[in-house]
Amino acid sequence: MLEWRYKIAERLSALPSFPKYETRALKSIALVAFDENSQFDLGFARFNDEDSQKALADLVNKIEEGHPTLVVIDLDLRGAANQELVSAIRRHRNVVLALFGSLEGSTDLPAADFLVHAAAYGYHELPKEPGGFVLRLPRQSSDTDQPELAGVHEVSSLTHAIVNAYRSTGVDYVNRLTTLRPDQAGYINYHNVTYDMYPMSEVLQANFKPESFDNRVVFIGSTLTPRRMDPARPKAPFRQDPPDTVIHADALATVINNEIITSFPKPYAKQFLLITGALVGAIASALPMGKRALAMLLSGVILMTLAQISFQFLHVALPVVSPLAMIASGFILGTVINLDTDLRQRNRELAAAREMMQVRAEEERKRIAGDLHDETLPALSSIARMVDDMSVEFSDSSSPRQMRVKLDDAISEMRRVINDLHPSVLETMGFLPALENLVRMLERETGVAGNFDIIGDEVQENEVSDFAKLQLYRIVQESLNNVRKHSAASRVDVIIEKKGEILEIKVTDNGKGIDPRAIRPDSHGLLNIRHRAALVGAGVEWTKPKQFGSGTEFIVSATLVLREAEGLKGLEKKV
Repeated sequence: MLEWRYKIAERLSALPSFPKYETRALKSIALVAFDENSQFDLGFARFNDEDSQKALADLVNKIEEGHPTLVVIDLDLRGAANQELVSAIRRHRNVVLALFGSLEGSTDLPAADFLVHAAAYGYHELPKEPGGFVLRLPRQSSDTDQPELAGVHEVSSLTHAIVNAYRSTGVDYVNRLTTLRPDQAGYINYHNVTYDMYPMSEVLQANFKPESFDNRVVFIGSTLTPRRMDPARPKAPFRQDPPDTVIHADALATVINNEIITSFPKPYAKQFLLITGALVGAIASALPMGKRALAMLLSGVILMTLAQISFQFLHVALPVVSPLAMIASGFILGTVINLDTDLRQRNRELAAAREMMQVRAEEERKRIAGDLHDETLPALSSIARMVDDMSVEFSDSSSPRQMRVKLDDAISEMRRVINDLHPSVLETMGFLPALENLVRMLERETGVAGNFDIIGDEVQENEVSDFAKLQLYRIVQESLNNVRKHSAASRVDVIIEKKGEILEIKVTDNGKGIDPRAIRPDSHGLLNIRHRAALVGAGVEWTKPKQFGSGTEFIVSATLVLREAEGLKGLEKKV
């Protein structure tokens, strides 16, 4: 991610209107490279013997003629210490040695000579980020393997060695490395720039003019191919296999230009993530799908833009991956919440529509029942009276009497149909008496022994809405019809019990019973019961009765403050 930010910054800085990179670090740093040509011309590959270190001493003396601020020897000097090199370091006193590993107590390093006569520092290689490109300024680390070093402490580094020596010039660059919090990393601010680089063999020529090094920090380092090809070595975003001395020059340029990129402090990063997550979640759950996707896309773009601006101008590495993950999670979670809310709303609307349809159906039944009661039933009664007159006039015939019997049956059936269409008994007798009347009708018409009982406090009429009374009445009616048609029972009990705010109605028979697992989902009667129960938010259950050896116990449970669909209060008064 940081590599991507570096390259975006490079593209932006290439625009004509974009502020250009400050060049004071470029003017302050020069590189002397022990490259392949120098290796061939000088005749050695390493600086671990008297001859190679003598050549290095000559090189230092030649560079010092140009009055540099510092000379940094970034080479592996393990081996015998050449006295001419020691004398050169002792004489000039502005040489910083970058030696691999620690000098203390080592038997294969010229520790005693160099530590006494030079500002020598051991340093660790600059560590890699997970991507392998971005390198940290190694200021701090935690060592948990050694209890005495546990916690945060400074790590000796070449950059620290240089800026400590550089401080003698009157410019304090050290504080720029010590302002970071313990939980922050300082990153090199890479720029795609080229330092002045001089081959070592060229500098050693008699005709080379060392004035090029005036008032500059001069790095003496190796750029040989074997080191560049090392797969474990660190890399920079704009260079393919850069030598270590170039990376160290980038680190020093970062400090000189006061452009250290700092990571975002962890406590603030957590707060930033929480705020981002809460904001994204709120927006995602409130907006519809199209606007939500657009908002999430814009949020990601804005976050990336802010991170890039913070990186380039404020030199702060604002975390991006975690907030982007939070935005994606917020989008998914907001979508789920929105879908769930929408589904609940649609279910409520569907339930209200079903209830409205039921109300309309009940209104239509009431109208039909009224028409049958006011028109058809009187007409049948009038015909019955005419048949009575015919039976007197034609007393010797049996036809009038037979017609009268059939008309009486038709009138009785008509009265039953009218009552089924609209149970006026609910209005004339009340809720509980109407339920008891259903049991008595079953007794009269089928001979099944019926028992109606109320347990506990009696349910008051105003505790149940008119619409709920009608639905519960229909449910009990359908249940008793099932007993009539399918159970072959000799007894049925209807028990009404009030349990706090729960109204429970049990219809129990001693018939052949029904297996609840064998109930067909497409059974018309049971579907009708479930549908009516759902309209008033009631639950239904079929079990095996405890008081009989066989049979079925049907239970419907509903709250006394039963749900009514919006807009039905006025309609139910008409039912």
